[in-house]
Amino acid sequence: MKHSILIVEDERPALQALSILLEEEGYNILKAETGQQGLEQAARHEPDLILLDIRLPDFDGLTVLERLRASYSDAAVIIMTAETSSTNAIRATRLGAFDYISKPIHDDHLTVLIQRALEYRRLENEVRALHQAPSKGASIPGIVGHSLPMQAVYKLIGRVAATNATVLISGESGTGKELVAGAIHEFSSRAGGPLVKINCAAIPDALLEAELFGHERGAFTNALARRIGRFEQASGGTLFLDEIAELTPALQAKLLRAVQERSIERLGSNTPIPVDFRLITATAQDLTEAVVAGRFREDLLYRLNVVRIELPPLRERKEDIPLLIQRFLGRSDRPLQLRDDALELLMNHDWPGNVRELENVVTRAIVLAPGGIITPDCIQTKAAPTRTPANWLEAIPVHEGYWPVIRSVELQLLKAALHEAKGNKTEAARILGIQRRLLYEKMNEFQIT
Repeated sequence: MKHSILIVEDERPALQALSILLEEEGYNILKAETGQQGLEQAARHEPDLILLDIRLPDFDGLTVLERLRASYSDAAVIIMTAETSSTNAIRATRLGAFDYISKPIHDDHLTVLIQRALEYRRLENEVRALHQAPSKGASIPGIVGHSLPMQAVYKLIGRVAATNATVLISGESGTGKELVAGAIHEFSSRAGGPLVKINCAAIPDALLEAELFGHERGAFTNALARRIGRFEQASGGTLFLDEIAELTPALQAKLLRAVQERSIERLGSNTPIPVDFRLITATAQDLTEAVVAGRFREDLLYRLNVVRIELPPLRERKEDIPLLIQRFLGRSDRPLQLRDDALELLMNHDWPGNVRELENVVTRAIVLAPGGIITPDCIQTKAAPTRTPANWLEAIPVHEGYWPVIRSVELQLLKAALHEAKGNKTEAARILGIQRRLLYEKMNEFQIT
């Protein structure tokens, strides 16, 4: 049995071209040139898949998609758009679109995408849990990018926003983790509640516990009145903990308990207080590596890493740089012109500080621009620092061969253990967890005296 596809497209040449392409692929084709016609065709024929243009003469494609879902249509929907904004991408995904495709449309990409969407529909006929319409006028200031890595981020935001799942946002410094947390909150059912943010690295350890959990009067010196902590402030909304890797082991244990039990105790009190919050955390560090090193609790990582959104560094999405520059230039109150050679200089930089560094460089260039024309002389970037290995394993000289590397590691272990044991061979063997006889054999092998 042939699958049926409804194409909702107001430009007749595009509609005709898509119809011919998909008929040749063996699909039954239905056509509509307005949103209303599309809704009527969908209700009458119940197509398996809908190709839906986002710009239509009567109302936009997202409104059509919203009405389709309200009428319980289970057709797979692929949005077609010439302008892939972050807001539209997230709203489309949140409303249940399988995917979206940018114009001009490449035939091979479209046919593969349709096959995936139909297979998805067959296996998961009712997989969409994204029934709540986003608030009108919702926007995500600061998030810019049409690149494929950013489109993948938008889709994840759209899918996770309508759930209450805990989210871990990872990425290098300056990639926009706080903006993503704000987007998840704004597109969630908790958007009417507070979004409470705290940077765990910006508050001294001695104060952070009271900041998070609050305290009773007299809980410690200078606690002159009861204080409501961030967990309680976030009740009914979202709590965003940035730089989560900076928590001390004691605070990690208290956070784990709060996440598990959904209750907290203020400092100076043993009375449990129920809290209703959605938790989003962020880090620029590798938490898995921190677990291995003993700096982070493994059970807490499992609780935080329910859904992970990894933000790409700017060097991996350089096609977004002109859009970001345009955003930053638009903040100026005077007309500005960016010369092509200045843009080329910006495009060729690696941006170790990511979007934050680009923003600072462009802001500085605006100040230095003579007559509003930004030239290469206005661009002041720093050379990218030499990357140091995240751990000693990354520095292993693998090209030297297996056995030379193993012998080198053995030698360093022996020297380090003997140094720590101050030459006491029995203690060095205990540190290494080996028999003393083996230690002697290895010392003789490496001629260690």
